[in-house]
Amino acid sequence: MSDRPQSFFKYMTAATARIVLDDGRLRWSRPSRFNDPFDMQVNLQIRFDRSRVINATLGKMWERVLGRAPAPKNELGLLLRATAPIHLQRGREAFLACQEPGILKSIEGLPRILGDLNDQLQAALATTKIICLSARKDSVLMWSHYAESHGGIALEFRVPDGVDSPYKIARPVNYCDEVPCLFTEDELSDFLSGGIDLTHEIADRILYAKAMPWRYEEEWRIATGDGRKPMAEFEDVEFFREELCAVYFGCRAVDQDRAAITELVRARYPWADIWQCRRSLDAWALAFERLPV
Repeated sequence: MSDRPQSFFKYMTAATARIVLDDGRLRWSRPSRFNDPFDMQVNLQIRFDRSRVINATLGKMWERVLGRAPAPKNELGLLLRATAPIHLQRGREAFLACQEPGILKSIEGLPRILGDLNDQLQAALATTKIICLSARKDSVLMWSHYAESHGGIALEFRVPDGVDSPYKIARPVNYCDEVPCLFTEDELSDFLSGGIDLTHEIADRILYAKAMPWRYEEEWRIATGDGRKPMAEFEDVEFFREELCAVYFGCRAVDQDRAAITELVRARYPWADIWQCRRSLDAWALAFERLPV
């Protein structure tokens, strides 16, 4: 799911679709309103092999002393660069023997660092406003869970030419078997050797991570900070009307909803296509029939 889709889909009930289409607004919500209680509300973990990390860290520290490492990104890296002449004079073996106890002490302090960092992340992400979208329109489960058991609507949004649309910065969700790690082993050795700091894309590991059972959603999401009302649980934000390119009725949509929404779309979004979802009779699949203008 790494390739950016041409369109994004938002599933909803027919009643919600009437409001969205009439107002031209979509809801951006805090994580506390998500239906998954784990979404953006778990703590990063640390999982690594101690011997591998120690050996890798020592090797990277010596490379820094030799001047062959990237520019330092934290205080330890700066210190190693400043004291490199002393370490070179003493030699590699003496340097490694001197540094290993400090690495062990840093590793032992990681649980405290992790606890503090997770507290900071949870506080920062708690007020973030996010909109969640799907990369597909034919997911039987999405229609079942988010669109009134196939009686609702899916709206299709696309970036129109010449519009600075937020869909350009949508990012895919990473579905994981385990809660994401603070660092990979390679990143942990980079951190301990002065190569990166604690701000290295850490928030994104929570923001764009969900448990593997949710992978059927093929979710992409957009996060733009706290929004215009930082203290609000959600905000209904206006979208560019030209972004709406199609409307899909579920295979159980009722005539009353279909008539009212079709009239609304024809009046407000005359360029948008209207489709009716049909249940296949010989496969576990959905098909779509374009409705006449």
